[in-house]
Amino acid sequence: MSIKELIEEPKVVVTYSDRIREIVTKMRDNNQWVVPVVKDKEVIGILSYNDLLRKRISPESKVINLMSPLLSVNEDDDIQRVVAKFYTTKARAIPVINNKRRLVGMITREKLLAYFLNSGDFAKTKVREYMNSPVITVNAEDSVARARWLMSNNNITKLPVMEEKKVSGIVSARDIVDRLYSSGGKKKSSILTEEERLMALPVKEIMNYPVVTTKGDESVEKAVDIMLSKKISGMPVLEGEYLVGMFSGIDAISIIAKKYQMEIPIEAKLIGELKQGDMKALIDGILERYLSRLEKLTDIINFKVTFKEESKSEGKKLYQVTARAVTKMGDFVTKDSDWDPVTAVRKAVEKLEERVQKELRKMETSRRKPKAEES
Repeated sequence: MSIKELIEEPKVVVTYSDRIREIVTKMRDNNQWVVPVVKDKEVIGILSYNDLLRKRISPESKVINLMSPLLSVNEDDDIQRVVAKFYTTKARAIPVINNKRRLVGMITREKLLAYFLNSGDFAKTKVREYMNSPVITVNAEDSVARARWLMSNNNITKLPVMEEKKVSGIVSARDIVDRLYSSGGKKKSSILTEEERLMALPVKEIMNYPVVTTKGDESVEKAVDIMLSKKISGMPVLEGEYLVGMFSGIDAISIIAKKYQMEIPIEAKLIGELKQGDMKALIDGILERYLSRLEKLTDIINFKVTFKEESKSEGKKLYQVTARAVTKMGDFVTKDSDWDPVTAVRKAVEKLEERVQKELRKMETSRRKPKAEES
């Protein structure tokens, strides 16, 4: 199938020299989570709510200081390629470019979900089969700063807000970002004071309620229909009044990926107690989140992580983690150690991400040099 019927014209397209303050306002007003960044008619990157959440800079800064490397699909790609890109990167929207890197349009996650919903691809599947569990949550009295940290650290954009073990609200990256960058025109000292005040607020002050929810035995078909009609990216899954999971558009896309027999290219060699229950689930979750971040930078052929016990002390084990990514740009290998295996793996894959970003910057500088010399 041609992807042309999925392509939409983005309402917001920015240049690398535009100011962040102006862009955030346009993103909010047009309900656009991802915007293409262009220079000399070429698409050179993207700016998303995730970028705005992770790194706080002055509203007067230029887009080039915050944008992510280009994540895109080609106008000649087929639907399987598009599904694979959404599945591995967990993107909300992806620019479509031609062979000259010119912008053709955008494909949104919502447009892709609507296509497969109308095609009947979600029939006979239940939410509990594909929901994410256990759920990362935040308490109503926790600070906005903690919610921001949890989202950034776990590569997620929504957190259920808990009060007395029940869901009382939901907070999103957009809720935080829109408030962070709403101080245009103020002096720098005033902006910093306002940011400190916002970060110290309890989450309940900015959360959204009542919350749109679903049930574990609900059909995926109905859940996707609700998300599209309510214009939300995901919702808590309840059994009675208790939270048992989160179901998002990416979970629905994973159903399509399974039909196409796609697999996330992760290989994790765990040892001893790391193979058990919650610890394995925690490590797997970290690896999937970092793979999605790496896939936004370059095509990943294979992503492998191995654990090794380096030493023991007072009953504790020192874990060494080796992370390796095979990409179209080449191979990247990093190592790190910690007494906590989760910290060790996080440090190793963070180093890997930094290496890939550094190589991309070198390649982009090299690619643009001839053009700079000609002018």
